Amino acid sequence: MAQASVDRFGFLLSDVARLYRAAFEREIAKSGLGVTPGEARALVRIAAINGMRQSEIAVALGIEPMTLSRYVDGLEKAGLIKRTADPKDGRAKCVTTTEKADAVVSAIRAHSDDLLARLQADLPEGDRQALSRALRTMRNNFARL
Repeated sequence: MAQASVDRFGFLLSDVARLYRAAFEREIAKSGLGVTPGEARALVRIAAINGMRQSEIAVALGIEPMTLSRYVDGLEKAGLIKRTADPKDGRAKCVTTTEKADAVVSAIRAHSDDLLARLQADLPEGDRQALSRALRTMRNNFARL
């Protein structure tokens, strides 16, 4: 019997990503952290690679530059990030986190870690590690395409 279409790898990956994102957004929305789910995703990405250009952050998040600009405006207003002129191109802006962002980033990561632990509750540790390795390999392969 042919594999059900919705159980094929592409559908599974897409479904899990969509469901994870929706659950993460609900967690952040009810967290009381003072950031929107979009701002939370942007802040964590900015914290991971401090000093990245806004345009590069938008690409990394898979969102439009104007959408990122709204997130960055909110994060800057909250004192969580700062924008500076790119030393190589004064028209571009680089974004870094502030000290105030550390606690918020930690809390966002804690919410994410808790959600992931609940989602992986029935997976043996070896399967968790194998899944993580496989996804990293696939991401790296995309970078080479």
